[in-house]
Amino acid sequence: MKATKHIWITSLTGILFLVGCSTPSTTSQAPAPAAGTDQSTSTKVSRFVTLAKNAPGVVGVGEQFTYELVATTQSEVSDVTVVDTVPEGASYVSSEPPAVHEGNRLTWKFDNVTPGDSKTIRVTLKADNEGQLVHCATAVAMPQVCITTLVGRPALAITKTGPTVAQLGQDVGYTIVVQNTGKTVAKDVVVTDTVPDELSSPDNQKQLTFQVGDLAPGASKSIPVVLKTMKRGKAVNVAAAVASNVQKVTAEAPTTIVQSAVKITKATQDHELFINRAAAYDIEVSNTGDTRLTGVVVTDNAAAETVIATAEGASVSGTTATWNVGELQPGEKKAFNVKVLSKTPGKFTDTASVTTTEGPRDSAQDYTTWRGVTGVLLQLEDETDPIQVGETTKYTIRVSNQGSTTALSQVKISAQIAPELELVPGTLSDGGVADGKGITWPVIPTLDAKGAVTRTYIVKGVKAGDARSSVSITTMTRQEPIVRFESTTVY
Repeated sequence: MKATKHIWITSLTGILFLVGCSTPSTTSQAPAPAAGTDQSTSTKVSRFVTLAKNAPGVVGVGEQFTYELVATTQSEVSDVTVVDTVPEGASYVSSEPPAVHEGNRLTWKFDNVTPGDSKTIRVTLKADNEGQLVHCATAVAMPQVCITTLVGRPALAITKTGPTVAQLGQDVGYTIVVQNTGKTVAKDVVVTDTVPDELSSPDNQKQLTFQVGDLAPGASKSIPVVLKTMKRGKAVNVAAAVASNVQKVTAEAPTTIVQSAVKITKATQDHELFINRAAAYDIEVSNTGDTRLTGVVVTDNAAAETVIATAEGASVSGTTATWNVGELQPGEKKAFNVKVLSKTPGKFTDTASVTTTEGPRDSAQDYTTWRGVTGVLLQLEDETDPIQVGETTKYTIRVSNQGSTTALSQVKISAQIAPELELVPGTLSDGGVADGKGITWPVIPTLDAKGAVTRTYIVKGVKAGDARSSVSITTMTRQEPIVRFESTTVY
């Protein structure tokens, strides 16, 4: 049993017709399979719409059967119309969605479809007579082209930002931002900034002009302006923006010019400490100007390698201590103290700073050098114990720097062999030199933190007894020898 597929395509101007037919066929040489066990599928693709039809390949006389039509849009279309035919030998039962049923013609229309939309139709027929049921479907898609024309007007908005308080004699930075908040282009935009008597421009111009040009809808232009404070008082410089098709808009940023100053000092007596010791720093802040300072904040920033141990009255976050001082009258002083600890050797700088609402600020630094501490572990072990007279054993010396930060310098290792033992010639490691019962090794210039070295030699038992051998070391910072003993029984 085979399902024969047929596809026809017809093109009209602006309209695409897709035709998909399914034709089940039978032969006399083989018995027909059970109804519904085979499927017939037909698909056609075009620029506008794809039409697929899927129906049973075999059904029984008198049985109802259902097939699917799937129409998928490929581009922008306004509507899709699908037409299917009820073949001779079958009768229409139902469809989902419902069809417009006229004779043997079934019609569905889908409006306002978008590219990629799929519409699925399920049709149920009844097989009335034996034979082939040839049923064909078509899809018609109407191309759609859309365009939008916006009607609007331009509109300008301007802002000017700068400090509310500035010191006399300082440069003050302002930022002017002009933006087109309308729907169409603002043409030939010009921005001006009028300089008041309390301020001056670099060229002593009383009005600064900036040619911005056209501004598209939503576009903006940021203009930095730097002026110098010339006299005390409230300075109000007005910025304006205008376009050939937009009226003028203005903005201002008032600045109060004052003569005020603040001073901060920082000092410590702890310029050199061992690690894990805290250095105390004294901080003093004073109002050295002629105006009241408000919003005074003192901060102490310790180096990243250190931690703040104490900072009375401050809020501490990480390596920063902060004191909210509030107001500081002319000539007034306030003192603070902070203790800083380091677990890492090195010279680290601690910085204190002060800021005010009015603008004056200052900073000061001092430093502490933290030095590391070494730790020495000396070990002496025999490999075989006990031994008989004439037998040998290997001695191993191990020197470890247990410190985590600082290297050992000028490490000298020496050993003393017990009377019951004698050195086996040629067994000294690492250039060791024997002198009678004594052994010395070349000086080790540096032994890094957590590092270790070993020295070995072999001895032979020459006399029964409790053989007590020893090893000793000295370093640049430890001139008093560190001594260890090892007992080997000789029998």
